[in-house]
Amino acid sequence: MISWVSSYTPLSPRFVFLDRDGILNRDRPDYVKSRHEFIFYADALEALRRLRRRGVHVVIISNQSALHRGLMDWNAFFELHHYMICEVRSAGGWIHAAFYCPHRPDENCSCRKPQPGMLLAAASLFSICLAATAFIGDKLSDVAAAERAGCFPVLVRRSSEPVDMPGHVPVYNSLLDAVKGWL
Repeated sequence: MISWVSSYTPLSPRFVFLDRDGILNRDRPDYVKSRHEFIFYADALEALRRLRRRGVHVVIISNQSALHRGLMDWNAFFELHHYMICEVRSAGGWIHAAFYCPHRPDENCSCRKPQPGMLLAAASLFSICLAATAFIGDKLSDVAAAERAGCFPVLVRRSSEPVDMPGHVPVYNSLLDAVKGWL
């Protein structure tokens, strides 16, 4: 597991977990492998500004198996992460921390979603009350990780392709809609 922290001292007890690809930026079937392939959704930066204004700390929880698949090198990974953080800050948002799993599914680690390892690590580090924290993602593996960790799962479906959605999970069309609905 890779973690990045902007500050160890949260200013409020309110947190939200966000998936990265498909939530903040456009996902790709061949993985987001460089800073140039990272394209923010227009609503994502506004959602992050809104969260910061409301005193909600954002923690990114993201599988990044392109690293262990050999599709992305570590320099490109850290360059992309730095770019994301800088763009979010310049737009008025803030990311408090990020937890990334670099493992492939066949490595059977405890951090790769749908396992709750990254969520539990963040909760331990920042004393987060998981039962009072939402995890907003775009895949059923995000929902499963949230439920296994004891978080409130929220799903964002940006496409209209049919998927079996769990009836107990709120579904929104964008991160901004999810933030408005959750706050």
